Amino acid sequence: MTTFGAVWHRRCFFTGTLVTEDLHPMPRHHVFIGIAALLSVSLVLGIPAPAAAQSPTGTISGRVADTNGGVLPGVTVTLSSPALQGTQVAVATEHGDYIFSLLPPGVYTVRFTLNGFEPFEKQTRLGATESVTVDATLQTARVTENITVSADADTFVNTVQVATNLKSSDIDLLPVTTRTIGAYLNLTPSVHGTGPGEETSIAGAPSYENVILVNGVQTQDNVRGDPLNLYIEDAIEETTVATSGVSAQYGRFNGGLVNAVTKSGSNAFSGSFRTSFTNDAWRTKTPFGEPRIDATVPAYEFTLGGPILRDKTWFFGAGRIENQDRAAQTYLTNIPYTTGQDESRYEAKVTQSLGMGQRLQVDYIGVSHKDITADTASIVFGAMDLASLVTRELPQRQISAHYTGTFGSRFFVESQYSTRRLAFKHAGGLDTDRIMGTPLLDQQTGGSWWAPAFCGVCKDEQRNNDEFIAKGNYFISTPTGAHNITFGYDTFNDRMIEDNHQSASDWQIWSTASTVEDSVVYPVILPGESTYIIYWPLLASSQGTNFRTHALFLQDDWRVDNHLTFNLGVRYDKNHGEDASGHVVANDAIVSPRLGVVWDPTGGGTTTLSASYSRYVAAISNPIASQGSGAGLPAIFAYFYDGDPINADASQPLVPTDQALEQVFAWYDATQPDPFQVTIPGLQTQIRGSLKSPHVDEAAFGVSRTIGDRGAVRVDVVDRHFGDFYVNRTDTTTGQGTDEFGNAFDISYIENSNLITRRYTAVTAQGSYRLGTRVRLGASYTLSHLRGNDDGEDLGSGPVAATFLYYPEYSEPSWDHPEGDLSADQRHNARLWGTVVIPTGSAADQVSVSLVEQMQSGTPYGAVADVELSDADGNPFVQNPGYLTPPQTTPYYFTARDAFHTAAMYRTDLSLNYTRRMGAGPHALELFGRFQVFNIFNQFQAFNLTAGQINTTVLTAVDDPDTYQIFNPFTETPVEGVNWAKGSKFGQVVDDGAYTLPRTFQFSVGARF
Repeated sequence: MTTFGAVWHRRCFFTGTLVTEDLHPMPRHHVFIGIAALLSVSLVLGIPAPAAAQSPTGTISGRVADTNGGVLPGVTVTLSSPALQGTQVAVATEHGDYIFSLLPPGVYTVRFTLNGFEPFEKQTRLGATESVTVDATLQTARVTENITVSADADTFVNTVQVATNLKSSDIDLLPVTTRTIGAYLNLTPSVHGTGPGEETSIAGAPSYENVILVNGVQTQDNVRGDPLNLYIEDAIEETTVATSGVSAQYGRFNGGLVNAVTKSGSNAFSGSFRTSFTNDAWRTKTPFGEPRIDATVPAYEFTLGGPILRDKTWFFGAGRIENQDRAAQTYLTNIPYTTGQDESRYEAKVTQSLGMGQRLQVDYIGVSHKDITADTASIVFGAMDLASLVTRELPQRQISAHYTGTFGSRFFVESQYSTRRLAFKHAGGLDTDRIMGTPLLDQQTGGSWWAPAFCGVCKDEQRNNDEFIAKGNYFISTPTGAHNITFGYDTFNDRMIEDNHQSASDWQIWSTASTVEDSVVYPVILPGESTYIIYWPLLASSQGTNFRTHALFLQDDWRVDNHLTFNLGVRYDKNHGEDASGHVVANDAIVSPRLGVVWDPTGGGTTTLSASYSRYVAAISNPIASQGSGAGLPAIFAYFYDGDPINADASQPLVPTDQALEQVFAWYDATQPDPFQVTIPGLQTQIRGSLKSPHVDEAAFGVSRTIGDRGAVRVDVVDRHFGDFYVNRTDTTTGQGTDEFGNAFDISYIENSNLITRRYTAVTAQGSYRLGTRVRLGASYTLSHLRGNDDGEDLGSGPVAATFLYYPEYSEPSWDHPEGDLSADQRHNARLWGTVVIPTGSAADQVSVSLVEQMQSGTPYGAVADVELSDADGNPFVQNPGYLTPPQTTPYYFTARDAFHTAAMYRTDLSLNYTRRMGAGPHALELFGRFQVFNIFNQFQAFNLTAGQINTTVLTAVDDPDTYQIFNPFTETPVEGVNWAKGSKFGQVVDDGAYTLPRTFQFSVGARF
């Protein structure tokens, strides 16, 4: 019996292309493999990942002593910064301790005064989520006041938390292809661009298990966890990337915590205008020889901020406009057309002082985005004509309100509410007529034509997130040390509504083939199980997903003395998730401890040792947790066409598509054939009980050292063990079911299992050094190893449940899910960068040169393909224990997972920066220009496997039974060349995306004040 897999198409947010989730894999040797491959494209589109607002503020604290080492109570500590409205004042306790909490990132000046002692002043930089210690030793007053000013210190060198803080002023000088969050991530240790499609894997976690925040609000793609561009690059103030030792205040991640903060205005007016120019023709070609398009694309950015009322009300605004057109061609027919994106982004922020130590900040970011003539189905099949293209709109907005309050010198309060909205408009066909709105697909070439995929006039897809966080800080000073106790509550609700129509008419015709004449596509429709008529009705509309997490956290940062600090924390996460049918699929809770210690042998802050144990708990994956619901997903009614052949003879006059569709549907209406396959969503795959949140246990050890006031270096060792993986289990205990049409099937459960393994071990190093005011150097390096037996994600679907327990009698772990280096493993990753200011002899002119050197190992892959589970006579190798539809093939690793590696990548990038000051003073008008060359030595390495740009085809009897012999995987060892072979292009480049970025030129000009 011929059967479809119970699978659907969905769109990918970024590209408008299809993404894949195969809920019920089918035998690949089956005659309908083409249907299964295309139908398995979409369960994931638009199922949102949780949004979480997590505070980007930091803390400055310390202890005051005299020259004899005795503590000094009663010292007045005054804090000032361009980031603050006015100053903040604290008085040292009887034990000499003080604290300033809930501070925005920035450069701070801490001033200590006490009658009878010389004032002391120290400057420090505070990064988002950072706790900085600023101690002071006051000397007895002399006749002349003596004030000591210390240069700003490097961040995250004397803490448990392993993090990297980069300011936008650093990124503005360095050569980076884009000034997005990705540029900051690229310079951070433990960060690997080795997830599917070069997505970011942090500290060995799947790429979708990071938390990426903009102003404390999670801003990520709802399926894959990529950072959305809900910001203007010139508006970013700084970005902090934390990879281990993270406080209990932060959760819902297994990878890393990324916190980008945008500017907020100040008591002085400032602003900028920038125009950046790119052109595809300003580059060399890769060895692949791809075409180039000569079209200069400008992007415009502006920022403006300043006081409405000094020390009372500040404003900040920013915008970005880019209209990007590029030449394209239709699939196979090569019809030229113009595609591109029109996008405008805007941010408006107001910071209001509500009194001493009270602040309210309201931020709005909006995006107007339009994809011009986009191919919504291009991953699996390409558009062969212009009628299959759409122009869709993706409006977004993000609003947050953030409050911080100081109540005395010991108690601090913070809260934030945020909401994010995203809609898909006109993202599919616009004609619901059965003739005009039905796309055709060529089963031989994978091309589509006549009408777009999906429905652009049905209900708009909505991806919405709301969250609220409230926390308090209480400071206690005792003879045994100072305690900064943080406690709070965090909740978010992740909601999405989508009715996933596969076309505007809910019909598709899968033709035997197609014929092209003068760029016009004609269907070849033959009877006899050669052409399929597929009806995709929605039997139940989506009620909207509702995934809510409640979290409580408690963190005690306990500074015993100058030598010893403890970080003691615990977090409690409670999930309650409802799928699109309103069924509860997640109702679990987990406690995660965070424990750390920092030891300073000398007590001077020069060298410190740290150790930590942490458990991190990821959010429930919506793409996984929604697989048990049929609401909003299409059913499948598939029919064989058995009418008269259409366009069987290409030498005869060809029947156009509209007439062919009329003939096909006339036959269907007249005969009312029985479907050869009926699939009702939400029946075959089920979630019973509750899914658990995946977690990771981490142990880390580090040493850091400051190098005077010029720089710092830090080295850390981290070991991570992951647990509670998602699996798809189908065995003799999961049972069987029958749909309303009498079709019986084996039931699959989506659940958690620890039979899957994943472990990440790394040594990381990072450092920076300043030579006066003219030279600044930086470096990061990661030596790591990621190993296990399942990747947990792929290019088509993002998150996927492992098939480790899918019909377990029909596979063995040693060749179905072998242990080894996972696809995201990258042994070495190094980044070196530096900026040198060149003397010009003019105070008004400044010229600098910046270099970034990138070096990274290749990534592993093995030879794997499906093999037969029956001999040449159809006799199964496994006795069926009672399944209705046992698998007919199974994956088989013919080599180790890491038998092959892509090439290592080396790249040198250069930027030349010029500024001219048009006046005096700190806010004088400054003109600037920036010229960048990427890969200046034009080095090419085929290093990128993550998006399928390198061929990994392996052939078996499933693909070519006349060439390759069937073998019994349970008892025989396959022989290369007899039972299997690497494809003729195995290991070869598929497209130019496999190579290092070619030598490319970009430049930008602008002004700022």
